[in-house]
Amino acid sequence: MDKIRWGLLGAGNLLNRWMNGFQQVEDTEIAAIASRTKETAQRMAARFGITEALTYDEILKRNDIDIMFIPVPHQAHKELAVRAMEAGFPVLVEKPAAVSAPEWSEMEACAKKNGVFLMEAVWTRFFPLMTQILDIIQSDEIGDVRHVQATFAYRLPDTYQGRAIDPNQAGGALLDVGVYGLHFMNFIYKKMPEQVLSLASINTDHLHLQVDEQNVIIGQYGNGALFTVTSAIRSEMPDTAWIFGTKGYIQIPVFWKPETALITCGGSDRRIECPVPQRVNGILDEGYQYEILHVNECLRKGLTESPVITHKMTYDVLNMCDKLRKQWGLVYPFETQLQ
Repeated sequence: MDKIRWGLLGAGNLLNRWMNGFQQVEDTEIAAIASRTKETAQRMAARFGITEALTYDEILKRNDIDIMFIPVPHQAHKELAVRAMEAGFPVLVEKPAAVSAPEWSEMEACAKKNGVFLMEAVWTRFFPLMTQILDIIQSDEIGDVRHVQATFAYRLPDTYQGRAIDPNQAGGALLDVGVYGLHFMNFIYKKMPEQVLSLASINTDHLHLQVDEQNVIIGQYGNGALFTVTSAIRSEMPDTAWIFGTKGYIQIPVFWKPETALITCGGSDRRIECPVPQRVNGILDEGYQYEILHVNECLRKGLTESPVITHKMTYDVLNMCDKLRKQWGLVYPFETQLQ
């Protein structure tokens, strides 16, 4: 597979950032972009010099595309992914891969039935710094990990009217940014907790939002180790992760796109810097290139599942999200019930 050709099933605003990473990767190109209307696809195609703008029906009939990327609102992920996989295409689907664990199970079953690659786009996991952090933990430099803390929070303006606050589009802090913290916790501990407690603020802001404005999640493992994950869409907080061990700790500023880590052990500090390389002058990639390179490698190897973001990892995080929403009583209007 000399040059991997991508199709874009969606023309949302995420592409403005994701394409900056794509353009840093060699031996790959965008074959076509599609949206519900050809006019929407044409606008994004013009912005990035993509030669063909199509409807969903049109792009799914193509035979010259190696993989489809799905960057659309959460509630549309499953339908588009299933349509693409039924048409024989491998799929990279934006996080969260689905709105619920049962939805993901349907997607996974579809991938297996059609023998195609399927992965959730948890781009954080592919930063080189994440591997270095795991190496530090495994070296026992900070001792046994006893607590992991991660926060991803921001405040949307009062005038905002988009998908992040819309229950009909599975809005709210948990699925928008909270999943980053849950995947980070799973990356460090390599398993899910045995106990989870959580609280969420719903309809407490003066905007009377019917989604979680902010939430706090506390989990505990059998050995007593803990994690705390906080996310918000109406509260400003530093997006920092901490890994506390028995001998020291690691601080990761802006952990969801990590380029710096601060390690404190035995009264001394050291800093690790791992900036994102920029191959194309004038285009600044935040780190999406790492995820794209990984997917290309999986395709070249003929894999149907990523060894880094496995199907089980995605299921486990979504299953936890389901349990949390059930604790909060948060059911989206398009759901008949929350299992």
